[in-house]
Amino acid sequence: MTFASPHLLWLLVLPAVLAVADGLRRTAAAAESWPGIRRLWAGPGGLAPSHHSARAPMRWRLWCGLALLIVALARPQWGKIEERVFDQSREVLLALDLSRSMLAADVKPTRLERARLLVESLLDRLKGERVGLLVFSGTAFLQCPLSPDYEVLREFLPALDPDYLPEGGTDYARLLKAALEAFSNEAGADRYLIVLSDGEALTEDWRSQLETIKQRGIRVITLGVGTEAGSVIPGKDGGFVKDERGAVVMSKLNPTTLKQLASATGGAYAEASGWLDLPALLQQTVERGKQGALSERKSIRLGERFQWFLAPALLLLLWSYWHEFPITPKPRDLRRHRAA
Repeated sequence: MTFASPHLLWLLVLPAVLAVADGLRRTAAAAESWPGIRRLWAGPGGLAPSHHSARAPMRWRLWCGLALLIVALARPQWGKIEERVFDQSREVLLALDLSRSMLAADVKPTRLERARLLVESLLDRLKGERVGLLVFSGTAFLQCPLSPDYEVLREFLPALDPDYLPEGGTDYARLLKAALEAFSNEAGADRYLIVLSDGEALTEDWRSQLETIKQRGIRVITLGVGTEAGSVIPGKDGGFVKDERGAVVMSKLNPTTLKQLASATGGAYAEASGWLDLPALLQQTVERGKQGALSERKSIRLGERFQWFLAPALLLLLWSYWHEFPITPKPRDLRRHRAA
């Protein structure tokens, strides 16, 4: 038998010390009683000799119950249990554009809100893939590392807006560099970078990252969020973003960079001005490349046996409580009995 938390067994000293202290106290109390005086019980029929010892019994139920409870907390384990574990070798990194142009309302309710909804729809359909979240504008950083736990990612989504990042604009070179650092180096893993953006790139520096992207086997799926008609961009002061001449800036979907990035990496491009089945698009891209296989392995662990100690511990503690629970005596009629 082994213990998952053996350090907790040191707590067994506590009930042992309490039991010894209680025994010494009860022994001292019994020694202080006057040996020349008999113990009598007063009842309706008069005084009667007491058959109980002056020394109260030990609280063995309480101490044994506490000891067993401590053993249960240490989690005793024995017996081997074999389990089948499945590892998903597919990695999906979501890159969300947080530039201010994503607040344009040519896609209802806004481009950014549509991107959030697309991410939510993808998370609802994925099963076991390791998913991460990267945010970018003029800079880029990994918000959520790759993990099969999607709840942390869901919690971050509502708080993401253009004010979340210190630099505005859209820099795809920094996006690709951050993505390369975010993916694992595990051999044989399928890697997919899903970019949700309106495509308004500032520079062409991102092309220098393409060769490394292809060597790592990363397929880029790009989603153009916006329309060719475009829309104005809300400003921080409640108005609209203007250029150097004071004219209101009209932001339009510019899919050129997104298409080139997807084509160069064997991925896919799709416009998201209408509703898009992003999980189906990802699956189509997977089928064109290497399948993200599920690897199966066997795992052996020790069986948890704490319940074998917890159950008797609770019973002993309840028994001790019931045995020492103060009972209010019923009123008795102590009137003197009439002589026969």
